[in-house]
Amino acid sequence: MAAARGTAKVLQKLEKSVSDGNYYEAHQMYRTVANRYVKAHNYKDAIDLLHSGSLLLLKHKQTGSGTDLAIYLIEVYNLDKVPVTEESRDRIFDLADLMDNENSQRKSFLQNAISWSANNSEYRNGDPLLQHYIGLIFWREKDYNQAEAHFLVGTQESAEALGHVLFEWSELEPSHDKGAYLLRGVLQELAMRNLRDANIVFRTFMERLPPTYLASEQKTSDGSKTIQTFKSSLLNLTQLLLLACETGNPAIFKQVSAKYRPALAIDENFGALMTTIGELFFGIKAPKQANMLADLMSSLFSGPPSSASRPALGSGSAQPPQPAIEEMD
Repeated sequence: MAAARGTAKVLQKLEKSVSDGNYYEAHQMYRTVANRYVKAHNYKDAIDLLHSGSLLLLKHKQTGSGTDLAIYLIEVYNLDKVPVTEESRDRIFDLADLMDNENSQRKSFLQNAISWSANNSEYRNGDPLLQHYIGLIFWREKDYNQAEAHFLVGTQESAEALGHVLFEWSELEPSHDKGAYLLRGVLQELAMRNLRDANIVFRTFMERLPPTYLASEQKTSDGSKTIQTFKSSLLNLTQLLLLACETGNPAIFKQVSAKYRPALAIDENFGALMTTIGELFFGIKAPKQANMLADLMSSLFSGPPSSASRPALGSGSAQPPQPAIEEMD
C-alpha cells in the first residue's frame, strides 16, 4: 500500500512538471524513476510509469520524449517477459495512436512491439491483432505497401482489409491491369497455406471491380458456383488458381500453370510463389532452394514489381516508398 502511494505521488509530481511545460526535466525524471524501478525488479510500477509518462508527453506534442519512453516500455515488457494480453496490447495501441508518420522513432517502437509479441506469444510473426492494428495505421496513411505486409500476418479481418488495400493501390495507376494487384495478394496468402484468407482477399477485391473487366459468366455443371470470365488474364488466372487449390487436384494446377505461364512472367516472384503453392497444396516437389519463401516474401514486401518487369502494369510510374518497417521472419 505504501509503495502504491509512493508511485502515485511520483506520478502526480511528474504530471505537474509536464503541465508546467518543463518537458525536458519531466522526461529525465520519468527515465530516472523508471530505471530505479527496473533495477529493483519492480517492473509493474516501471510499466505504469512509462505508459503514463509517454501518453502525457505525446499528448503535449513532445514526440521525441514521449516515443523514447514508449520504446523503454517495450524494453521493460521484454525484461519482465510480459505476455501478450488485452492490457499489454492496449498500452501499445494507446501510444501508437498518438504517433504520426513524421515521427522518426515510430518505426523502432512498432518493430520492437512486434518482436516482443513474437517472443511472448505462440505467433512467430507477432501477435495477429497487433499486426492487424499496425496494418490499419498504414492503410489510413495510404502506405499500401506496409499495410499489405502487416495484413498478411494479421487476423481474418486483415484478409478483408487486404482486399480493399490492394484495390485502392491499383486505383493509383488506373491504366494498369488491376489483376496484377489481386494476384499478388492471393499468391502470397496461398504461399502461406492460407486458402481461406486468399478467398476473402479475392472476394473483397472483386466486389469493387469495375464491370468493364467482366467478359461473361456462367454456372458450373452442378450449379454450385458462378464462373466469371474476365478480360484480364491475370484475373482469370487468380480465379482458376483458387478453384484448383480447393480441389487439390495436381493435374488442374499443372494445366493452369502451363496455360498462364506468360501472364505469370510479369514478375519472376510470381513463378516462384506458384512453385511453393504447387508443393503445399498438390505435393508437387519443388527444386531444393534454401529459404526460397523467406527470400521471396522479403522481395514482395519491398513493393510491387518494377515497371521494367511488369508490362501488364505499365511503365514509368513512381514506385511506392520502401517499407517503414522491415518484414518479419
